[in-house]
Amino acid sequence: MLRTTFFSFFAICAVPASAQSLQHINAQRLVDVTLLKHPELTVMALHVTPPMGANNIIIASNIGRIGKPADADDMSVLKTGKPRIEATKTGDLSVELLMYDVAGNIVGVLGSTFSAKIATDKTLALQMGETVRDELRGQTLSLESLFESTL
Repeated sequence: MLRTTFFSFFAICAVPASAQSLQHINAQRLVDVTLLKHPELTVMALHVTPPMGANNIIIASNIGRIGKPADADDMSVLKTGKPRIEATKTGDLSVELLMYDVAGNIVGVLGSTFSAKIATDKTLALQMGETVRDELRGQTLSLESLFESTL
């Protein structure tokens, strides 16, 4: 099992990340499970720089875009550590926060969008985003664990 995980991890990280190679990793499982637990979430995306990777990309989401490079807004959260909150075109509230592993190491940026029916203001959306982030932290053993195969 460990050998398979190591080789799967190496295969994913040794080549540029693609949507195909990232479909069955722990990060996507975390997104899927979190979305089931939190119906108030309309969008969720994990922006991470893979180990041995050069670019921060979306490694898991419910909207596709897997492998898409992080944009300037995502990178500003990563560089400054300051949360970013904005209304979407549909009126939902999007929150971007630093994402951590259980040891407190920064592993990337968590993008969460909450339904305007539930998250009625930016303060509430931020609190909801922090709750989701903290739940993910408890399930993220390390940066590398996000890339472990779920097959």
